[in-house]
Amino acid sequence: MQALILAGGEGRRMSDITAHVPKPLLYVPGGTLLEHQLAQLAQLGISHTFVVVHHKAEQMERALHGLEGVTLVRQRPPLTLLGALASAQAYVTELCLVLHCDNYFSNGLDYLLQEAQNTPSGLNGTFLVECQTHQQDKARRLASTGCYVLSPEVLSDTSTRQHADGLWRLTAGLLESGAMVREVPLQGWRTNINHLRDLLSVSRRILGDWSGTFHPPKAAAGYNRTEGCRNAELPLWISSDSQVIDSDLGPNVVVGPQARVRGCELREVIVFPGAGIVGQRVDGGVVVPTRTGSLVLTS
Repeated sequence: MQALILAGGEGRRMSDITAHVPKPLLYVPGGTLLEHQLAQLAQLGISHTFVVVHHKAEQMERALHGLEGVTLVRQRPPLTLLGALASAQAYVTELCLVLHCDNYFSNGLDYLLQEAQNTPSGLNGTFLVECQTHQQDKARRLASTGCYVLSPEVLSDTSTRQHADGLWRLTAGLLESGAMVREVPLQGWRTNINHLRDLLSVSRRILGDWSGTFHPPKAAAGYNRTEGCRNAELPLWISSDSQVIDSDLGPNVVVGPQARVRGCELREVIVFPGAGIVGQRVDGGVVVPTRTGSLVLTS
């Protein structure tokens, strides 16, 4: 099985952040959203992963540089969701797990793959759906989580629908054509990150249930690390590759790799990789790197 990560969106509802950091590189404890998804795929025996990019493509290319078994695909017009699928269809030769990169999934995805692979021949798609979804319309219910498995034939057919900017248009077309599709209930929880409050909520939930949520294996070393803190209130996540000096941190503070925190009081704050903050008190927000320094954005 192959995998496809759709990572080209502009994140307009978070434009104050995504003007500096592309949405797939939003940071949560232990890694970016993209790194979390790549780590989930690494557990599944995926043969190859294609990442479709458009917004801030150069930054995305740097983030993916040198990763084995990962190919960057530039999205061609139209810049729609189905256009992103169509841009990758020439590369996909096997069943393909598709992930929308602005989603965080608390559990591994092996159960979805098992359902997709252990099915009668002729199945066109397997869609992860939330059990408590309010969508009664089946097409919209199938399109509710940004995680699904499609046959190469369905992906090839997206070129005829590529101007549509909504997954439900693909699922509606599948249902209208009588295609075989399957629903698989979501295990755990997932969040589509569209606002700063979503990002902070995901971070808080991961820190509050570290053993029960997914994170890249390398992330364990940063959990509840307090080195450099003057005072620390758990839970925290601090990268060993960061610098914290004489600061009061927590609860629910995340300090990414190469970040610098000096003389601060931070609560419910994510300091993105490479960002720096000195002598400030922030209660709820993020610190993002910019071309000229760092920017503090509060919730």
